[in-house]
Amino acid sequence: MGAEAMDDSVREDFLQEAGELVDQLGLQLMGLESQASADTLNAIFRVFHTLKGGAGFLGCTPLVELSHAAEEVIGELRNGRRSISPPLLDALLEAQNHIAGQLASVAERQPPAAAPAALLAALREGGAAKTTIDEDEFERLLDQLHGAGGAPGTPVTAPLPSPAAPARPPAEPAPAASAAPPAEAPAETIRVETARLDRLMNGVGELVLVRNRLKALTRAEGSHSAQTPLGRAVRELDFITRSLQDAVMACRMQPVGKVFARVPRLARDLARSLGKQVEVVLQGADSDLDKNLVEALSDPLLHLVRNSLDHGLETPEVRRAAGKREAGTLTLSARQEGGSICIELADDGAGIDPERVRSKALAKGLIDEASAARLSNEECLQLIFRPGFSTRETVSDLSGRGVGMDVVQSTAHRLNGSVSVRSVQGQGTQVSLRLPLTLAILPALMVEAGERRLAIPLTAVQDVTDFDATRVRSLEGRPVLTGAQTLPLLDLARWAGAEQAFAAAPGRRLVRVRLDSGELGLVVDQVRGREEVVIKPLGESLSGLAGLSGATVTPEGRVALILDLNSLVRAVETPSWTS
Repeated sequence: MGAEAMDDSVREDFLQEAGELVDQLGLQLMGLESQASADTLNAIFRVFHTLKGGAGFLGCTPLVELSHAAEEVIGELRNGRRSISPPLLDALLEAQNHIAGQLASVAERQPPAAAPAALLAALREGGAAKTTIDEDEFERLLDQLHGAGGAPGTPVTAPLPSPAAPARPPAEPAPAASAAPPAEAPAETIRVETARLDRLMNGVGELVLVRNRLKALTRAEGSHSAQTPLGRAVRELDFITRSLQDAVMACRMQPVGKVFARVPRLARDLARSLGKQVEVVLQGADSDLDKNLVEALSDPLLHLVRNSLDHGLETPEVRRAAGKREAGTLTLSARQEGGSICIELADDGAGIDPERVRSKALAKGLIDEASAARLSNEECLQLIFRPGFSTRETVSDLSGRGVGMDVVQSTAHRLNGSVSVRSVQGQGTQVSLRLPLTLAILPALMVEAGERRLAIPLTAVQDVTDFDATRVRSLEGRPVLTGAQTLPLLDLARWAGAEQAFAAAPGRRLVRVRLDSGELGLVVDQVRGREEVVIKPLGESLSGLAGLSGATVTPEGRVALILDLNSLVRAVETPSWTS
């Protein structure tokens, strides 16, 4: 290997490791604001020390100087010669930002810019650093969030684990924490290009389709019994395919904390620019999610944080008058539920006034008066996701354009997920995102409607019952199923081209599904059963068609369309559904 190729390899290794360390650094620095523990300080010291050593090996003098200055500050904090203060923390966070920019220059083979003299002075003296964030900076932050990284998120009040040991020994040994327990041996890892994992996942998807077809053929021929040689072979293939599928999916999984880790810094900057106080709590940040989903969550989560800080949390004076703590609480949590993950952002702010939302939607022409009068308070809250909706009277650097919450909902639907909001005036607001764990293979309920085979995402299905056509009524111009609960209806056979809706026929079934704004009953001709389907993109002729998110191939070799339930309801011009 030539010297130039070796230099490229060393540079790439350094940039990969440094990117991960800088991502970890943001959350570690935020932890100093609440608890400057010895473990946290030691972890931050090692990050700056590792960056300095690697930059020195590559001859990046500006990066060495800034890392050394920050390392000196942390060293003084560790030995008690200095104490953490808001101005000093601002300077350290600004140093993190500048280091990220220097690394970007190295990646582009450009000489990194030297740190501003004012920043170096702020590190030496603990002077004030920039504390506000404007619209342009927020948009740049959104762009930067799609880069490399991967620190598992934890509550900001808890010390973070130390970063992984550097691939190359630093110029001088980093002091170890006193009386620290012996660390476990790190797991051996290897970096693999994402494109290779994608090709592997595509291959597994095709294997799943072949497995499904073989199972269908053995059932049709009556040889699916485990006692026959063919039956035993198919069962073994099924087991191996599932194991391989789980292993490949695990390789693509990343902790959602990669995105969570950026929230405390953003919330702190936004709160200070708005004259507010906030404490951020992260829960379940070690929950794993498909890599593509983790990256896609960056924009909607940051829009949610900005919305909570701007519209939800009150100023300290208002909170004090209402008997609340001056600092509001912003809780970001993730938990796995079956084959999906639920991500929630909750604040303890002023809540949302549904009547104000209703009047604003009317004033902006988003709904007509008749529709507005029919909406319940819960349905009014869903209007905040409409494009162009905003309760802000004037446009500011942070809000008023009516695009933030629309981004959240459109992203959720694009990822085969859903979003909902709950709010209590005076107590706070909670926004929930429900997403599949992976975008490659989808558990679905296969149904027949007219001449078409359709796949309904299983995460939305509540239950399946017999369809009783005698209970169908018309309520305010829309079909509903009467009984203990009035359930809005949609006949998928009619949507697929049948002449008559809600026809009484043997075997027709009612599939109750959950949408963003409530429940809906889907009437189908036949339910084929649960199946894991491999999602394929729609062709050019069907791409962008409302109500569809993709297609798959059935074990019989037929093409089945995968439904996007929320856009399907909008496509047939159905009013908002009641829960």
